[in-house]
Amino acid sequence: MNSDGRRDIVRRLIAGGGMHTQADLVANLANEGVEVTQATISRDLAALGVVRGLRGGRMTYLLPDDIAETPAAAAQARLRRLLSDLPLEIVAVPPLLVLHTAPGSANAIASALDLSRWTEVAGTVAGDDTIFVACSDSKALERLQARLESMTGTAAATSQTGSRA
Repeated sequence: MNSDGRRDIVRRLIAGGGMHTQADLVANLANEGVEVTQATISRDLAALGVVRGLRGGRMTYLLPDDIAETPAAAAQARLRRLLSDLPLEIVAVPPLLVLHTAPGSANAIASALDLSRWTEVAGTVAGDDTIFVACSDSKALERLQARLESMTGTAAATSQTGSRA
């Protein structure tokens, strides 16, 4: 097997989780019919940009895609996860975007918005289930509303301007 094919298997094994040592990788590759040495695995890991990091309280191998490059990228990923799991109603009340969500969820969403460092967001104030998002101007409000709608998968029809249904 060539190095590209072997590295594809290594990538798949790491993506599947549970690869904590090079010995784990050597053994799992052997189970797939690929005999390698620890030195070969070491070179493959370097070529793939794999690093070791904590996952589930244990050191494991992580692919570059598993690691957020910046705190803002991590916050945006968290925001995407939150918005995919929680209901969100968006009401535009310029210069504010008012977000209504599940009770107890507003602070987590507001924090993720703040940490995302989006230029549209001047700041947030969160209650229990409501978030006021201050935008710098009406264009920023429209851009942010479109971003949030694309993250939630909601159409503009579910958003309102000025009043709550």
